[in-house]
Amino acid sequence: MFHFLLLVFNYDPSKHNVFKVNGTLFQSCTFPPANEALSTGKDIIQLKTEGRKWYVCGIANHCSARQMKFVITVLPEGAPAPSPPPSSVAYSVVSSVFGVIMATMVAIGVIFA
Repeated sequence: MFHFLLLVFNYDPSKHNVFKVNGTLFQSCTFPPANEALSTGKDIIQLKTEGRKWYVCGIANHCSARQMKFVITVLPEGAPAPSPPPSSVAYSVVSSVFGVIMATMVAIGVIFA
């Protein structure tokens, strides 16, 4: 049995979008081609593999000037939850990313192997 998590982005699609990027593009607020943007305003991403995942808003200067970017680390199944970061660096872990609503600590779906 494999559990996966859902990451849900809720936002106004006339003002924002979502790009999945790597760590380098995340740091520099650089985006893939426009046709790779998620832009429904109700985007759902299945987090099926462990590791770091990076997301940014590609509209205007939202990523660089407004810090509209988000990183999440998906831990292996059964791993203990990490301690929360100090509040002074919380912005780098969970930025105020265009109204992100996440269901990251609850296994939403189950796939039977």
